[in-house]
Amino acid sequence: MLGFLLALSVGVLAGRSVRAQEVRVQLERGPYYLGETFEVQVIAKDFEDEPAPEVAPGRVDGGGLRFAGVSPSTSTSISIVNGKMTRLHEVTFVYRYALTGTREGTLRVPEFSVTQGATERRTRSFDVEISGVPTSDDFGLEVELPKGPIFVGQKVPIAIEFHIDRARVDDIISYQVVTPMFDVPTLRFLDEPGPENETYLEVQTEAGLLRLPASSREEVIGGRRHVVLRAERTMIALAPEDVRTDPPTAIVTVGKRYRRGLFNQRQPTASAKFMARGLPLEIEVVEVPRQGRPASFAGAVGEGFTIEVAADRSVVQLGEPIQLTLRLRGNGDLSTASLPPLDAEGLFDAALFRLPDEPPPGLVDEDGKTFEVTLRVLDASVREIPALDYSWFDAESRGFETTRSHPVALSVGAAEIVGADAVTRRQDPSTVDPSGERDPRAKGSDELDGSASATARSSSFARSGANLAVERDPVRLLRDERVERSGGPLSVALYGVGLAFFAFALVDRRRRAADPVEVLRIRTLRRARSEVDRALSGAGREEAAELGRVLRELVAALPSEAGAEFDGLIEECDALRFAPSSSPGDGDAFPPDLADRARRFVADRLKAASSPVEEA
Repeated sequence: MLGFLLALSVGVLAGRSVRAQEVRVQLERGPYYLGETFEVQVIAKDFEDEPAPEVAPGRVDGGGLRFAGVSPSTSTSISIVNGKMTRLHEVTFVYRYALTGTREGTLRVPEFSVTQGATERRTRSFDVEISGVPTSDDFGLEVELPKGPIFVGQKVPIAIEFHIDRARVDDIISYQVVTPMFDVPTLRFLDEPGPENETYLEVQTEAGLLRLPASSREEVIGGRRHVVLRAERTMIALAPEDVRTDPPTAIVTVGKRYRRGLFNQRQPTASAKFMARGLPLEIEVVEVPRQGRPASFAGAVGEGFTIEVAADRSVVQLGEPIQLTLRLRGNGDLSTASLPPLDAEGLFDAALFRLPDEPPPGLVDEDGKTFEVTLRVLDASVREIPALDYSWFDAESRGFETTRSHPVALSVGAAEIVGADAVTRRQDPSTVDPSGERDPRAKGSDELDGSASATARSSSFARSGANLAVERDPVRLLRDERVERSGGPLSVALYGVGLAFFAFALVDRRRRAADPVEVLRIRTLRRARSEVDRALSGAGREEAAELGRVLRELVAALPSEAGAEFDGLIEECDALRFAPSSSPGDGDAFPPDLADRARRFVADRLKAASSPVEEA
């Protein structure tokens, strides 16, 4: 049994059909009419399942080609003929394209290249005949454009109207409207949703079928009543390039003879096609004038712009971040409107605020466009977020306009701050006698603290490794060093002087080559390291207040050192300073983790820097 299964599997593998990859083109049945879209299929067989083959069409002259989708399919079959087993596995990919002829006559269907890995197959090109369609006064097509020139970024209304003779409305089987202007890459279009009871005008584009909200009315044209479908869009030019396109067209299929269906409905037995053709479209697009542009202009074009500024806090210390929310509103294309450089004239003073390097991108919603900006105050004299200028170009008046936000009041605390005990505790009356002098016990405690500090200094000196022992051996005290080291001290002294001069020259050379800004940064960090150690020698609340002062002074001197780590340290220090306490001794314990992180905050930055000069 096992041998039979093995032989069967070998037979299946040996009998598997090995085929070469095959590609071909298949067209929808004609005839093909001018302006009417028909389907072209590229069929690829016997390729691997994965990855899907890539298809690249050739250039189409006299028509438009649009990719519509792909449909993969696989099938597997096994057949046994005269004892021979054959396994057939087929993979087929069908790529669908929509082809529209834009002029009468011969249209060449291009060749298609189908590639999968190192395998490439090509179809052959061939010609099809595009038939003309007669025009009829029963139908008309018109596109309304504003008078040019229009400006890049300006929102301009346009409209497309499709006219149908009232007597032919019931005869229409289908229609296809094509407006080449809707496929111009330098134009963008916006559509507002219409009421639910409105109708739609269908327009074929390279991206697919558009169903534009439309209104309908009856109007007398050429002495006959017509039904007019009108769809409105908003057009925005993206580049200063003039737009010139072929005229819009509409192919209308109408019934000629009718019969009654099973349910007595009217069914056409023959049809005819007619064309409605508009005029060629042309509009001039120009750039916003450069002459007279305010520094606060950032591409906004329209009218009635306003800008509002809000801050997430109004009381800050030097170096702390402030989150600003700027909301821009106006009648214009907000998607292309941005913020000008934040240090431009009429905005922020870079000497008073630390600003981001680039203006932030905004987010457009129904209420306008919102920008989030994080900045830091560098000067304790700052009392407000100033009123900010924002300029735009008014396309109607052809001039620049400027609006201003309202200032936002700030209270900026300097680096010197009041200790937490002065805010959260009252002085113990037992330490003050009626004459106003402090209790002698308090003075004694100060002396005790002083003696403890002296003891700490002496103990640290004792641990320094210095040999302070007194020599008592008379032989060693009375022996003559010159006998043992003849000429030694002089030689050592001369070598020492030479080495000292050499070392001084190296240090001086490094000092002269050092960047003064980097030298100042290193010295500031070293001073901050010493002050952090001194700040962490007090009690809990006093340590928190003093540590916050030192860190704020550091960031005020070196704004580039600010960041999330700094903000977290300041937050914890302030929380510890102003935490409520239920007893005089509560809150005196300073968190060891906070102390370690504060020391590491300064130490890491000092380690990353390299000073070219010796500390004075």
